[in-house]
Amino acid sequence: MLVITLYKAVPSRTTKVVTVGGVLRREEMDLVMNPFDSKAVEASDYLKRAFGGKVVSLTMGPDFKLKTIAANLFAAPVEGIDESYILSDRRMAGADTWATSYTLSLGIKKIVQQHLDPINELISILERGEGAERFVERARDLYGQNLVPHIVYSTLPTLRGKTVSDRLVSGEITAEDALNILRRVREEVRKFVVIAGIKTSDGETGSTGPQVAEALSIELGIPVPSVTYVRDLDADVEAGQVYVERRLGDLIQRLQVPLPCVLTISTEYRPRVPSLKMKKRAILYSYARKVYESVVWNADAIGADPQKIGLAGSPTIVGPGIDIGTPPVQKIVGTTRVLASRVEPFELNGKTYGPYERFTRLEDLPEEAAKHLEERGLVKIFSLEDLVEELFGGWIKVAGEQRV
Repeated sequence: MLVITLYKAVPSRTTKVVTVGGVLRREEMDLVMNPFDSKAVEASDYLKRAFGGKVVSLTMGPDFKLKTIAANLFAAPVEGIDESYILSDRRMAGADTWATSYTLSLGIKKIVQQHLDPINELISILERGEGAERFVERARDLYGQNLVPHIVYSTLPTLRGKTVSDRLVSGEITAEDALNILRRVREEVRKFVVIAGIKTSDGETGSTGPQVAEALSIELGIPVPSVTYVRDLDADVEAGQVYVERRLGDLIQRLQVPLPCVLTISTEYRPRVPSLKMKKRAILYSYARKVYESVVWNADAIGADPQKIGLAGSPTIVGPGIDIGTPPVQKIVGTTRVLASRVEPFELNGKTYGPYERFTRLEDLPEEAAKHLEERGLVKIFSLEDLVEELFGGWIKVAGEQRV
């Protein structure tokens, strides 16, 4: 079961709105994962542990800020995510919920296709009659790339003799039998599920989930249903169904939903405990490993129409932005490394960085820019004098003496 978990990075403190149209400069803010998305991670984790497959996270925003959040998701209880994808492009900035949903739908579509292509390739090998050895050779390569589940090929000793590759080579199954198994695996990939939090702490609209379903319906050419406020979740993967329960006021609804679908998870959600029988099946349909390096795609990589993303693709009209200052950040006297002076915009390896204000934390800058500025000697340790200057604009003179 392919589970795609959506999450968003939201400001942890006061934001800075600096341009007409209300575009948030997220690259200049302290960002944390939207707290409501933790329930989406829990629900995704349950589905993987119960039915196998893979949990893939997907988000939008400045990649150098999001990679840290993604890294934490790999260690989330109980098993965390398996792979991370980030959609990052300046052209995506300023997106409203519809432009965001369109962009996310293209990312989802590409992730699904990346998992369908390897299965289709193996099916083609068998259909062309290229033989078991060629099949196993290619399955081994794809398994190493984390693109096919254990049921196709595996190095786990406990699954020896149970995979399509082993059974095909031993003669236990025919090529036609192997094709039927691969077609079922392909169908499971097609019956993916997208899971998101119920809303975001910086938007409160709760509309992105349903709009992602609408955008996916357009992109895939099939109906993709959505269910909000999900507080209980189970599935029948082979039947291509999920079973959800949600509360709407005093009403409790229990729904049977065909896959693929989009679910937003309520704060009431509590994950179930998979049975031992379910776990055996889950291992067979899981993938080899976690891939800890986040994959970053820009608008071109997902085939986005520039007129449908970011501010250009946002039908929502927002009033003029108001500059309310930079967000407060924690600096530790004698420990935190900061910029010793204001840094004007500069070019480095074909990219433009800056401007950066004095006392900006080095850890908040892109890694490449931070290293460059440190080599130029523009970095210092935050001192008590710096703290006073930042808070009060300098030392306060009282009766001819300097005092804090």
